[in-house]
Formats: sequence, structure tokens, C-alpha cells
Amino acid sequence: MAEIGFADLVEVYRNTRFTGAGEGILTIADEHVAGTIRTIEADEDLYDLTQISLVDPADPVVGTSVSINVAAPSHRLGVLAQDFDRLFLAPGAAFEEPLAYYVIDAGFARGDASPPGDLVRYRVLLGVIAVLRNAATYVGELQRELVFIGNEKIEVPIAFTTSDLPAFLIEQAERLRRIFDDPLHADEKTGLLADAVIEIAAGQRRQARFTHLITNLDRICDEVERGYRLFVSSFSYSKIRKEIETAKLEYIGKIHKTIVDIQGQLLGIPVATIVVASQLKRSEHCDAVFWTNSAVLLGAWIFVVLLGIAIKNQWHTLAVIGTEIDGQRERLSSDHAAVRDDFIDVFDDLEHRIGWHRKALIVVSVAALVGAILATMAFLLLTARGSAVCLISG
Repeated sequence: MAEIGFADLVEVYRNTRFTGAGEGILTIADEHVAGTIRTIEADEDLYDLTQISLVDPADPVVGTSVSINVAAPSHRLGVLAQDFDRLFLAPGAAFEEPLAYYVIDAGFARGDASPPGDLVRYRVLLGVIAVLRNAATYVGELQRELVFIGNEKIEVPIAFTTSDLPAFLIEQAERLRRIFDDPLHADEKTGLLADAVIEIAAGQRRQARFTHLITNLDRICDEVERGYRLFVSSFSYSKIRKEIETAKLEYIGKIHKTIVDIQGQLLGIPVATIVVASQLKRSEHCDAVFWTNSAVLLGAWIFVVLLGIAIKNQWHTLAVIGTEIDGQRERLSSDHAAVRDDFIDVFDDLEHRIGWHRKALIVVSVAALVGAILATMAFLLLTARGSAVCLISG
């Protein structure tokens, strides 16, 4: 069976004037469109996959128009939807944007520039659904519903249309995202969100619960923020100390891992030095000794380059860890200013460890580079003058 991708079908859809009832008038705009139609017409399996056929079988000619039958293709290829409301009903679209689709009314395919406002709000809504999904007790993907169990069980079917996506959704979704972007006390905030959903959705008709939650997203944010402030205000000193100590151990592990990850390469430095020192021999001509010395020197420099790349990666890792530690320090200062001075030395110690590891990486880099330079000098001293012509003549 010939290969036809959804991108090929999109070109056909773009050049089709849909007349309803699964029919349309296709303008053969170029040879690519013509070739796609010929390929589908010649293969029954492709017709089953694409659901495109000519009303009157004929050879498509560029510049002409033909009547075609068009139906939704196999979901293995993509989704063909009349409008965004029908796109939202596609399998899996309640939780993720379909990988490939074309919306007839909007003339829009995924990947096109300047997405319509309805699509922008839909993508924002998917972020809200992801947060709600994390707070749900159970997720029914096939049933397109979220189940929350607290004082009572609430089922929330995910059903919506473009008219259910208000303009303020973007602002409120950003507010909800900011609440959960901070990983501190994530479990507590997730529990507060579940409680807020149950409270707000209770008493609503089952099918109207999701749209009611979206309409009252600001109220949900208020409930979570109020509950979280109450939780933080009652947070005990011992819990703060336990969290700080746990975070310290995690960061120490991450910092030490930057050296452990390249430990093999570090152990290779003395080994490589011994190998170079023992393998280099005096060379007078373009003989096997010269080429052996050249290979040994090249290997030494390759080792230095690879070690340098590994050290650079670990340097960036230390920078990321340092940024995380600064964020933790700022959160301690803002959320628990009263006990800040009791734990500030923990962060000072972590920053000292990062500084020490950076110095160690610098020392290792210099040692490897000096070793490679000394190997190069030894190579030059052991090689007779004029032997460089060997590299040119081969």
C-alpha cells in the first residue's frame, strides 16, 4: 500500500469546497493534489483509510475541478472536523489536543500560523484540565470524565463547546497555573483543589458541572488560595525544619552527582597520562613510530574534548541547582520570615558546596588541558624536524 499522510489529505481539504452530505468540489491546484487523488483511487485500502473518492472516476488534471466524496479518515491519520465544537468531541481531545486535524469551517490545520481565538482558549483549557486531572481521585479517559471523592462523590463529565470558553478563561487559567507552579506543599494544594471542585460542582446537573467549574474558575482559585494561606499559617516549626533538612539532603545528592556522573572520565586522566608517556617514542622518519605517536596524541586530545563537554554539562547542572536553591531561600524568606535566620545557614552551606564543586571542575579541566599540552610538547620533541610533511604526503 502506498504511503499517504495526513498532510497530503490537508492539501486536498484546503482545495475542496464542501457542499455538505459528505460531498465537495475539489480544485486540482497542483500535481501534488492530483498525485494524492490518483494514489487513493488506485488502492482500495487507501480509500478505507482516507475516505476520499471521486464521484466520477477520471484522471485528475491540474487546473480542473472534480466532484468528490469526503468523510472522516481513520483516526490513525488524523481528525477531519466541520468546526471546533466537533473537534473537541474527537477521541482523546478532552485531555490532549489531537496530533493532526483539519477544521473545515476555519480552514485550519494543526501547525498553521495564527491559530483562531477558539483554539487558543481550548489550549488554555487543556492546561486547566491537566491541573484538575491531577487532583481527581479517578480519571475516566474513555468516558471523558473526572471523579472526585471527598465528603461525597462527584462525577464531572468533560463536555464543552466554543461558547463555553469565555475570554476571561486565559487570565483565570494563568492564575491557577501560578498556584500550582510552586512545588512546595503540592499535595496539600491538590487536596484543597479537589475540595473546592466538590463544593462548587455539588448541586449542579451532571452534564453542566464542567462548564460551571470553568465559569467559576476564579472562585476555585480563591478557595485554594484561602485554604493554602490557612494551612501555611498553622504550619509548625518542626515541619519546616523537616522539609528544609529533606531538601538539603536532596540538593547535596544532586550536587555530589555532578562529580559522580563524570567519575569514569576523571579516573581516565591519570590512565591517559600513563598511556601517552609510555607510548610516545622517538621518530626520525615517516615510519610506523611516527604514525603511532600521532594516533596517541590524537587520542589524548579527543579525550580532553569529550571531558570538556562533560564538565560543561555538569557546570550547567550546578547552575540550575543554584537557581533552585535561591528559589527555596526566597520562599523561606517570604513564607516563614520569622524563622528564616534559623535555616539560612543550610542554604549558605549548599552554595559553598556548589562553589567547591565548581572549583573542582576547573581544576580537572586545567589538569586535562595541561596533560594534553605536555603530550603535544613531548610529541614535538620526539619527532624529527620536517616530519610534519608526513601528514601532508600521507
